[in-house]
Amino acid sequence: MSSYATTLRRIFALSTVLLLAVTFAACDSFVSNVDQPKDASGSEQFSDPAEAEFLITGIESQWSDTHSGVTDLADGLSDEFRFGINGDATFPTFAQLDAGILADDNNSITGALADLQEYRFLADDLLRRVEEEEEFDLSDPSASASEEEVRLAANLHGANARYYLATYFGDPDDPRRGGATIDTSAFIPSPQLYQQAEDKYANALAQAEALEDGAVQRQIQSARARAALYAGTHDFQDSGGFQGDAALQAAAQYAQEGLQQDESWDVRYDLNTGNDYHFQAGAGRLQLAAQDGNLAQLATRSPDPTQSYRVADESTGELVVRSHVETVTNNPAEFSRIPLTVVNDGGTSLLGFGALAPNLPSSGLALGAFDAPAFPGVLADWVPDGEANLLTTLFGEDAGPDSGLSVIEFGQGRWAEQTDMPFISWQEHFLIRAELELRGYDAGSETALELVNTVRDSYGLSELNNIDLERLAVERDRTLFATGSRLPDQRRMDVVEWHLKDEVDGQTTAQWLQLTQAETDPNPNF
Repeated sequence: MSSYATTLRRIFALSTVLLLAVTFAACDSFVSNVDQPKDASGSEQFSDPAEAEFLITGIESQWSDTHSGVTDLADGLSDEFRFGINGDATFPTFAQLDAGILADDNNSITGALADLQEYRFLADDLLRRVEEEEEFDLSDPSASASEEEVRLAANLHGANARYYLATYFGDPDDPRRGGATIDTSAFIPSPQLYQQAEDKYANALAQAEALEDGAVQRQIQSARARAALYAGTHDFQDSGGFQGDAALQAAAQYAQEGLQQDESWDVRYDLNTGNDYHFQAGAGRLQLAAQDGNLAQLATRSPDPTQSYRVADESTGELVVRSHVETVTNNPAEFSRIPLTVVNDGGTSLLGFGALAPNLPSSGLALGAFDAPAFPGVLADWVPDGEANLLTTLFGEDAGPDSGLSVIEFGQGRWAEQTDMPFISWQEHFLIRAELELRGYDAGSETALELVNTVRDSYGLSELNNIDLERLAVERDRTLFATGSRLPDQRRMDVVEWHLKDEVDGQTTAQWLQLTQAETDPNPNF
C-alpha cells in the first residue's frame, strides 16, 4: 500500500497545482483572486457537490500520469525496447527491466505503480462519496456534474485502473504470475482483477446509456473487449475470476459494439502532464531504445541482459527478438506505423522517420523529420557495435568528429512530450475483432482479413491475401508499436516467442512488473 491511501490531501495536490496553473494562465491578478488552496483544506471540502467536476478532472489528470508511465515500462520488459546505450547516467533500474531480473526496490516500477494506485484510489473514492456521504448530494443546484456523470467517471476509471493492474503487474514472489493488491488486500490474481474491471465497465456502460452518449458507449465496449480478450487468452492458474471461454464469448459480444473506423479514446498530455515516452524512450531522453536485436548493444549492462536473453544459436549469439529496426530496414513502408528517431552518441535525437507526431520535431529533434527513403543513408553508416558512427552518407564532410552527426541507436518517434496517445484506437479494436474471428468467435460482419486490411490501408500499406494468428501477431506488433501491447502478447500468444531465458543464476526472469517493497512492506498480508 502506498501513502495515497492515508493522506488524501497529498493525493489531490497534483490536481490542485493543475487548477492553479490554469487560473494563472487565465487571470493576470491570479494572486489576489485565488481561493484558499484546496489541498490545505482537507478531505471535507471535496464533499461539496460543487467540486464534482473538479474531482473528475483530477482523476483524468492522474490517468495521464499513469498510462504512459506503465506502458513504457512494459515495453522495456518486453523486447520492444532495450536499455539505451546512454541510459546508465540516470536510470539503471531500466537495465533490470531489460534483463528481466527485477529488484524489489526498483524505483521506476515503484513510481509507476504509485501513480496507478493513486489513479485507482481517486476513482474509488469518488464513487464512495456518491454512495456514502450525504453532503455530496449531486441533486443540489450547486453540483457541477450530474450523478450519472460522476458515476460514469468513477466506474470507468476504476475499471481502467484494474485493467492496468491485471495486465502489467505481478506477484513479488512469482514473476510469472500476474496480479496486484488494492490498498492492504491480499494478493489478487489477474483473473479476479479482470472480473472487477468487467463489473465496473458494465456499471459505466449503464451510466453512458442513461446519458445517451453513444461515443462513450463504444469506447467502453472496446476497452471491455480488450480486457476480456486478454483475460480469455492468458494461461492463468485456476484462481477463479474472469478467464477462459466465458471471457472470450464476452469479448466477442462487446467487440461488436466497439469503436468505429477513425474513432479513438485518447489519453491527453500537455505541459502540465508530459508523455513519459518522450522522457524515457524518445526525443527527451533515451533510457529505452528501440530494440535492434544486436548482442553487442547489450554487453555492458548490469544486470547483464546478455545472460538473460535467449539465443537461437549459442555459437553465433543470434538473439531471439523482434526488431523494429530490422522491420523498417527490410520494408521502409512500415515507417508509417513504426516511426523511429536517430540517436547520436550524446543521447540526442537528431532526426526522425515515418508518421511522426506533428509537434515532435520542435520537441527535441535537432534536424527535424526526414522522409522514410532517407533511412537507408543512415543504415549505410550504422554499425551495431555500440559505437557512434558518423553520418557521412547523408551529411558528407559536415559529419565531422565533433559535429554530433552520428548514429549509435534508434528511439521511438511516435510520442512527443505533449502528444496524446490512444488508450484504445479503432485500429487496435479492429485487430481485436480479427483475432476473435480467427479464434472462432463472431465479432461482427467483417472477416478477419477484411478487418486487418482496413487497418493496413489506414497506414498506406498493401493488402494481405490471407491471415492467420501468426500473421495477426505481426500486424498487432507493428500497428501497436510503443503502446505497451507487446508484453501481454508475448505472454498470451503461442506464436510470439518469449525473449528471455527462464532462469539466470537461479532467478526466474519476470514477465510482469513485480510489486515492489513500497507496495508490500506496509501491507500486513505480505
